[in-house]
Amino acid sequence: MSQRLVGIDIGGTKIAAGVIDSKGNILAREQLATPEGALGIAAAVAQLLGELDADGGTTVGVAVPGYVSTDHRSVANAANLALKEARLADWIEERADVRAVVLNDANAALWAEFRFGAARGVDNVAMLTVGTGIGGGLLVNGQLVSGAHGWAGEAGHMTVVPDGRPCGCGSRGCLDRYASGTALGHPAATGEDFAELGHWLGYGLSQVAMLLDPDLFLLGGGVSAVGAALTEPTEQRLAALLAERGREQTPPVRLAQLGPDAGFIGAAAYAADLLSGDIPGGVSLVERMGA
Repeated sequence: MSQRLVGIDIGGTKIAAGVIDSKGNILAREQLATPEGALGIAAAVAQLLGELDADGGTTVGVAVPGYVSTDHRSVANAANLALKEARLADWIEERADVRAVVLNDANAALWAEFRFGAARGVDNVAMLTVGTGIGGGLLVNGQLVSGAHGWAGEAGHMTVVPDGRPCGCGSRGCLDRYASGTALGHPAATGEDFAELGHWLGYGLSQVAMLLDPDLFLLGGGVSAVGAALTEPTEQRLAALLAERGREQTPPVRLAQLGPDAGFIGAAAYAADLLSGDIPGGVSLVERMGA
């Protein structure tokens, strides 16, 4: 199989596309503004693939901010893109001579970090992407966890305050409402503001820790760019809560390394791994090619 792996990351304002090699190095990149509508998005993806000179039969990973079917073919719901029950893989394949694999964007970012970044070599990882909202991805025994319906890992919609602030998902008191960029409320955030976010993130991570016992927590997304101002209060709160429960070991809280490119990097690598049949066996295409 070609060492040129192609990934697409569909965001609310732009679609980023890139080609990587077997070690995660970016060989080429393109981007377009995100158009309206599912078919417009599919056409834009096809245009980007043409600009990247994707060969016929190329496997393409497509990261989307929403719930993705377990067969990686359709988007059940991506509210920010107005996608609902959208057969995105089919529509892309109809417009370009490729094989498409669709996955959640936080899962794609986690897979990128697992293969090439801050979680490389760590088999049990929980990642939160902290931006306008909170996305999440789970890695258990070296495998992404999508759940029965593709909804697993949505830590941002765990309830942390019963009957708390209303959330766009329709519930109240979600972690998203207390620990996201939106929760900051204003652009001139202070150290105290980030300490407050860390307080709530630490609480949310403690719940994940009790359920899954990960080796590592990763924080990505735009808000994580403040670095220690966010990771330190998060880890302190996490450690205190776990100690209350008799847990002496606290999983470290690290920053993701691959930044905004993680979406298309992880989508590219995951699609190649999945369609080659390597993921169920635990040996990735990337490793076979010498990463």
